[in-house]
Amino acid sequence: MRWGKLVWAAIGYAAAVFLAEYVLPVRGLPYLAAALVFLSPGALLLQKSRRRPALILVLAAAAGLLAWWGRYELHVAPCEALAGQDVTVTARVTDYPVTRPEYSRVPVTVMDGAPRERAYFYLYHDELPDLRPGDILTATVHRASAMTRQGERAHNQTSAGRNMIGYFRETPEVTGRWEHRWIYFPRAIARYVGETCLTLFPDDTGILMKALLTGDKEELYDNVPLYGSMRQAGMLHAVAVSGMHVFVLIFFLQTLLGRGRRASLLSLPVMALFVLMAGCGPSVVRAAVMQTIYMAAPLFHRESDGPSGLAAAALFLLLLNPMAIGGVGLQLSFACMLGFAVFLPRLERRIRNRRYFRRSRAAHGLWTSLACTASATVFSLPVSAWYFGTVPLLSPLANLLTLPVLEICFGAGYGICALNAVFPAGAAVLARILSWGVRWCLLVFRQIARVPFACLYTADPGGVILLIGIYILLFALLKWGGGHFPYRAGVFLLSCVLGVAAVSGVSALRLLSGRRELAVLDVGQGQCVAMLDATAAVVVDCGGSGWTNAGDRLADYLLSAGKRHVDVLILTHLHEDHINGVETLLFRMPVLEMILPADAAEDGDSLTGILAAAEENGTRIVTLAGDGAGAAGDIGLALYQPQAGTEENERGIVALADLDGRTALIMGDAGQSCELAMVERGLVPDVDVLVAGHHGSKTASSPIFLLAARPETAAISAGRGNSFGLPAEDVVERLTDYGAAVRRTDVEGTLRIDMRTDG
Repeated sequence: MRWGKLVWAAIGYAAAVFLAEYVLPVRGLPYLAAALVFLSPGALLLQKSRRRPALILVLAAAAGLLAWWGRYELHVAPCEALAGQDVTVTARVTDYPVTRPEYSRVPVTVMDGAPRERAYFYLYHDELPDLRPGDILTATVHRASAMTRQGERAHNQTSAGRNMIGYFRETPEVTGRWEHRWIYFPRAIARYVGETCLTLFPDDTGILMKALLTGDKEELYDNVPLYGSMRQAGMLHAVAVSGMHVFVLIFFLQTLLGRGRRASLLSLPVMALFVLMAGCGPSVVRAAVMQTIYMAAPLFHRESDGPSGLAAAALFLLLLNPMAIGGVGLQLSFACMLGFAVFLPRLERRIRNRRYFRRSRAAHGLWTSLACTASATVFSLPVSAWYFGTVPLLSPLANLLTLPVLEICFGAGYGICALNAVFPAGAAVLARILSWGVRWCLLVFRQIARVPFACLYTADPGGVILLIGIYILLFALLKWGGGHFPYRAGVFLLSCVLGVAAVSGVSALRLLSGRRELAVLDVGQGQCVAMLDATAAVVVDCGGSGWTNAGDRLADYLLSAGKRHVDVLILTHLHEDHINGVETLLFRMPVLEMILPADAAEDGDSLTGILAAAEENGTRIVTLAGDGAGAAGDIGLALYQPQAGTEENERGIVALADLDGRTALIMGDAGQSCELAMVERGLVPDVDVLVAGHHGSKTASSPIFLLAARPETAAISAGRGNSFGLPAEDVVERLTDYGAAVRRTDVEGTLRIDMRTDG
């Protein structure tokens, strides 16, 4: 009975903090909590068997609302009050800095000059001094909100317990060392393991081994082909340190120590050390709490069960930080475990009751593995689709082929790293042998990612409808389906296959039947424009500041439309917000031709990675000198370089596209001097669609230009709540005054404009 109370308490508490995080107004939370307490005696009016669960549920919900509100008022609100200010702070470094090509990031705990909270401090266009955990630094930082990004509610920082963001105004000065530096010993071990993986294992396997053993995915994110193939295969969960890693760790320990009370007692501190090494992420903490309950229950002569362990883990994490509910990792981790708790026991009983599975260990193991994957997917798949826009359809196959190998690599990898400390030569030999297992996994990821229709994309409304239909069918078969279990499973799988084929076929038929579409993708503060007809895809720019890389967003959009390659990619100029997704796009799908502005060769830094990726993927590079023209399918292109000034914005490419008699003028970041030069040369016709220059800035969309263009629709690509204040209000008014229907990505998200003459 006690465990039942725990489960109901976890449900009420978690539901309340979820609503507080995403739905409810902050100021109203204490009043709502008081209302719940006031109404709680109403539970006594229910049937006797339901009174206690209802009362626990309501009171736990009230506690959750108060806990979230208290966390906000005590920790977050004081930091938010300083947003936008420059302050001089003294802070303690709490982990090793992360260095990326664009910036460096250091996690700290503020000691003086601001609220004593955990924070991330960023440094752009400079190098950090050599920092280690425990160092004390002093610097002036510009404070930013941890709760909002580009005007939208952000959850990733506060869910991790970091309640402030800061940007160094100067290179920080190391002013001392913390006397209790020894507490960062687990992070030092994690750093050693990560560096050992990168040096000991071959180049093609070291990045995956580091991510697998430590959960540090910085190098994985930079390796676009590897990250992309794992994302398409649905295998990124393998490097998110979680239950699999804890289970394998305990398995190896019990293999060495034997099963029993002594092994359980010794496993607990080792597991705690591993959690600290992994950075105390929600998924690994959840797994550790559940494993601890499982191992500790026999020591106290109690039985453990999955729902109670899951409830205890949820309460433990959310009591420490109620805002952790906003973390994607926590949501995915608990969604997987909820699927295990609800569906896996039922599926395992079905498998055990089949005579064939009792006779064949191989068949029993295969179907059990598939049952585990299916159970974990039921609730986690919608979460993944919501956040990442991708539903990897072949992830069960990828799990089946690679998870056993990755489990071996995880356990053996730690053994090799330990051996390297005393016998480097032997460790190097074993690392090369183990690398063949890693290469098998890499091969599986690449091959599955290349399979047509390996993923379903929520960028296509048909994919969303299909996903909803699949879940309705699944729960209908579970509740009302007739016939034996294999029959119902076969009906469900056949329906899924037919549904995927139908959605994919509809996308292709829409193009073949005359679909002409121009899409201005929601990439945050940046630009990415795609034009489609029955046979071709033309893209202008691919960059932005959104949560999802612009290249991934574009590739998902094109694949959901049935496109498997880009015919022409035009880069108007080489500013980061127009090109920082190009490398990802080049590795996600073939790009036949890429057109660059005439002076692109002068900007070697921006082009180095793009040109290397283009060469590796067989993309033809064209440097545009002057004006040009061309076509891709039925899409006609006229390209202009007005060369109206010395700034890069004024020397970029302007694209005029003709889709079946309807025209679109895409201005890039061209300003008013460029517009005037085009008008004087007679290059501005009446257009149906204008993608406004410079994200709706005052420096573009001049009256004389709009008088010549007379667009029916004006599309503006600008990030929500961007720091530039774009689009400018007077530009929006001017476009409206000249008869254009203004559409904005910061308001509508991705803009889809029908370009058919009868549309």
